[in-house]
Amino acid sequence: MVEKRTIVFITLVIIVWASITSGFAAYYYLEQARYQEQLHNQQKLLDTITRNYDVSANRWNLLSGDYGVLLGDYQFFSGDDYSSLMSRYEALLSNLQENYTSTLNAFPELNTTYNALLSNFQTLNEKSTVTKEEFGSLLDDFYTLLTTLAKKELEVYVGELGVINVSLCIDYGNQTTEWHNKTSTVAGTTLFDLTRKIADVEYSYWATMKPGHIFLNSINNHAEGYWVWYYWDETKGDWIFGPVGCDAWILKDSGTYKWEYKMWSP
Repeated sequence: MVEKRTIVFITLVIIVWASITSGFAAYYYLEQARYQEQLHNQQKLLDTITRNYDVSANRWNLLSGDYGVLLGDYQFFSGDDYSSLMSRYEALLSNLQENYTSTLNAFPELNTTYNALLSNFQTLNEKSTVTKEEFGSLLDDFYTLLTTLAKKELEVYVGELGVINVSLCIDYGNQTTEWHNKTSTVAGTTLFDLTRKIADVEYSYWATMKPGHIFLNSINNHAEGYWVWYYWDETKGDWIFGPVGCDAWILKDSGTYKWEYKMWSP
């Protein structure tokens, strides 16, 4: 009878252990899937930024190249009447408007500048003679507008795709919490990066721990216990324990995170 009970007990232990193990395995798999999805989304973000940058660079190279050719012809032009260069300037101005339509529409002050430049060109084009100084002034105004548009376009790309807003809670474990809501940071920032940005931290580096190698020892001088982190799962409506080191978790836009202070068990 004793042996039978022992066998039953061992069997139950094995079943429970197997259930717990499979449960942890399933949890680990799900969290790794979330982590991989984050990495995939961040890679898509970086790809979009790179693609937009390449498009912007090509646009700039095309227009600045055409401008450079016209500028060279202007500088080596022989004669007093520069009217023969006006049609090429008109084409250059048209290409500028075509390539930067969205940026001109997004910034009314730049659109006003473009319209003023177009008006100056049209007024000058009606004259029978165009002097070197008049045409040179058109070239200078064009280049100033081109460089401003290129800069604004890149700022829009970075502003829309490179900056995220996240919220971070620091729970000190004594019914005191500190919220940092809608904190702006750049895409690709980890939870560790953000925490160091808003708080005084001390940490240890563990080379063998992965994913992530950072363990926080102290946040704002709270170091008697230990710190764990969570992220808010909107689908489940609950805090989820951080599955990786804080330096391996890439923040997502509008994400909510929490550090919680715990005391060591006696």
